[in-house]
Amino acid sequence: MLWGEDPAEYPIESYDYILVSGLGTHFWSNLAAMRVVKKRKRRDAKAIMGGPHATFAPYEALKYVDFVIFNEGEVPALQLIETLESGGDLSTVHNLGYVDDEGLLVTTDLHRYGNLDVAIQPALLRNAPTLPWAPVSMSRGCPFNCSFCYAVRLLGRQFRPKDVAAIRAEVDALHAANGVTRFLVTDLNFGTSRDFCQEVARAFRGAPYKFIGLTRVSIADDDELVEDLRAAGFEDYYFGVESEDPDVLRAFNKNVEAGEQRTRLLKMAEHDIFIHGGLIFGTDAQDRGAVERTAQWCAEARMIHPNFYCITDYPFQGVLHGARQDVEDHRIIMEHINYQHFSFVGIFPRNMRPSELQRILAKCSDDFFVRAFEIEKRPKRLVRLKAVARLKAAEKQEVERHTAFLEKLEAPYYTAAGELKEELLKADFDGKYGHIADWLERSRNRRGAGRAALAMAPA
Repeated sequence: MLWGEDPAEYPIESYDYILVSGLGTHFWSNLAAMRVVKKRKRRDAKAIMGGPHATFAPYEALKYVDFVIFNEGEVPALQLIETLESGGDLSTVHNLGYVDDEGLLVTTDLHRYGNLDVAIQPALLRNAPTLPWAPVSMSRGCPFNCSFCYAVRLLGRQFRPKDVAAIRAEVDALHAANGVTRFLVTDLNFGTSRDFCQEVARAFRGAPYKFIGLTRVSIADDDELVEDLRAAGFEDYYFGVESEDPDVLRAFNKNVEAGEQRTRLLKMAEHDIFIHGGLIFGTDAQDRGAVERTAQWCAEARMIHPNFYCITDYPFQGVLHGARQDVEDHRIIMEHINYQHFSFVGIFPRNMRPSELQRILAKCSDDFFVRAFEIEKRPKRLVRLKAVARLKAAEKQEVERHTAFLEKLEAPYYTAAGELKEELLKADFDGKYGHIADWLERSRNRRGAGRAALAMAPA
């Protein structure tokens, strides 16, 4: 399917296999489509869901599909379809989850893969409209261990670059098929390997493309590499800055010196590189003042597009994957589009109401632009700042709608002084969702045992 198409207009009844992928925001905003697929698909057809939401919330995905695939899905999806076609043993399929005949979640052996040179097939996009931008993957994995990064759990910590000639061929084919010239490089940490980055720079030097890459702020230390990549179209980067506060960085297991970040950001500005940044709030130590100071800091470090986020996670990651969580299950707001939509507050903070944190994050954005327009003097950067400010202004209605939702949701759980009634919240959470934690606990050792009953996970 292409973006914006309606699955109800497809001949769902004719399909043998229906594959779905999505983030939490995609899942919760497309439940109507999932219901259509579930209702209309043939009884013998199989629906398979992969991606982050299937990996971290299989108990939700399995309400609508027959199988989920954890982590990377290309190899397991092929294995699963071949196994179903041949009547083989499901336990041989990697990264698979399903509900067995005893009603428990079965998880097969989880595998990581090497250098998968998976490329988008441009022929599949031949009916797509002209695209203003497109995502492209150049590598997978990140060697760092930031506690909040669910993407590392999905793709692993081993850096696995793709063949650079294959990357260039894919980008050229997408440009030929759809006219796209701007690309979001979806790698977790594009700048992990200097040799790889230099090879990419050589491959794209003189090409008519622009890229935004996700990487760490330390790339600013390598002036030669930054300039080589800039000549190849890398004029934008997204840095996971997270905070200017050393205590917050330590809490997130973020291996970076707070004092170096500002210097590096200013260096990138001097190179005329546009920096998008992610700043995370919601820890117990961060009050209103800390958030507001960070907005000023972002402007003075000459970022162009800071994003002020609420820390959140999927619940039940301890029992499901043995993973660390920065927020306890009962403080995560479940079953709403805020799942992994970081600019929407998705937790119950202990020392302020969720709606208050949401308003502070919105005010941060306004404060940033006031200060940034005072500081920035370069015309090209001012034009970009104005474009980002318009983009943020267009989001305000959705933020206000989410704030109203939070006000209604939070009302029973805070004192007049704004402190969380944690025991009440936890009791209510356990009453509503405790059966999921119990189901996952009972399913913990179901490793490829039993046959697939193709039942639904508990509602």
